[in-house]
Amino acid sequence: MTHGDTTADLTGSLLSEPPTGRDDQTSKQYLRLRADILAGKFPRGAALHETQLSETYGASRTPIREALNWLAHDGLLERATRGFRVRSGTAEDVIEIYAARVALESEAAGAAAVRHTELDMARLEQLHGFCCAATDDAEVRSGNFRFHEALWQAAHNSTITALLVRLTTQLRIYDSGPPSNYGEPDLLNAEHEQILAALRARDESAAREHMRAHLERSREQRIRLFAQS
Repeated sequence: MTHGDTTADLTGSLLSEPPTGRDDQTSKQYLRLRADILAGKFPRGAALHETQLSETYGASRTPIREALNWLAHDGLLERATRGFRVRSGTAEDVIEIYAARVALESEAAGAAAVRHTELDMARLEQLHGFCCAATDDAEVRSGNFRFHEALWQAAHNSTITALLVRLTTQLRIYDSGPPSNYGEPDLLNAEHEQILAALRARDESAAREHMRAHLERSREQRIRLFAQS
């Protein structure tokens, strides 16, 4: 299973929300392209041209062009001589992204310890229970990602949530196809339980520290696997 990332169905998750201020066709093509990029259908460094994509998706070039621009804004694509290409990166890129994620998500955990509502906790407890009981790898990945999203939302800080969505999305493109194994499920669930215990006690410091340790372990595992690819 993977820590914090999933190519499983993310319908209803923060990663499946279209950009604001876009028309329906642009939003539709943006979501289709992003889902395919994150699922590994376009390998890292692959060139994406609006004419070819327009034929592939059966859409006009204008919404495809706008969707590509938004995906570049998200950090999933980078501009090339002709059009765009799927962003590729190095272990150093992963380290940089994780440095920001660790800082933001540990802060989110601390804020969640103070600001969470009963509904927030009920959602987190339900997702934690789902992850502990799940045996199917795709279900565990999806539940794990949703647990982190629910924690971001429990912090009630929209700026931190938006930044974490962006960072986590960028991390996912460094996985080629289905996620690799980033850790033992029992250890992952035990770490989530520590975070939950801190939230139940409204212990801001403990929540922050448990999240930091959780993500730092994930970072080291990801770097090792990235180096082997």
